[in-house]
Amino acid sequence: MIRFYHRCVLAGGGPVNSAVSPLIELRNRIVVNADVTIAETSFDQAKACFNEFLSREGVSNDLLWLFREDVVFQGDNILIRTPVPRENDQLAENCYELGRQRNFGVALHGFCLFQSYLCCYLILPEDDLDAQYLLMSSVGVKYSVVSNPRKARSIKRSVAVSDLGVDGFNTHIPSKLTLLPMYPVVGAG
Repeated sequence: MIRFYHRCVLAGGGPVNSAVSPLIELRNRIVVNADVTIAETSFDQAKACFNEFLSREGVSNDLLWLFREDVVFQGDNILIRTPVPRENDQLAENCYELGRQRNFGVALHGFCLFQSYLCCYLILPEDDLDAQYLLMSSVGVKYSVVSNPRKARSIKRSVAVSDLGVDGFNTHIPSKLTLLPMYPVVGAG
């Protein structure tokens, strides 16, 4: 299960306190302020709110930003290609900025633990309909973390994906090349 938490920040950087949504029975925690948009929230402000959220959830807020090329899903195992490039922090910020420009919504998502880090990626919806399915909008940044993050293992960056028997689950994680996820092709198959 994934716990969701929506939170915006004021243009000056302070958190906005809003009432919790009635969706609480779905075990989603949601806070949205319609007066503030993603366009007014810098990546640094979004990370600060994400860290605050993670602290309240009791999860490590030492973040490791990952992209499709860094993660391999093999059955129930999550494998992280090491070493993780230092450029990932800047790529994550670039991805966030792309999400702001596209104006469909942006989410910061924590999905597993690796060493002392919470592994994270950004979620960018394909279009407005996809944003609706993901409970996202241009109103505020969405923050989420899996309830019980699994521990990831390390593999050498040089190991070929074809040698691992990968299930392809990482298509929702943005690529370093496009900063976008691999959206499904309509009418394919």
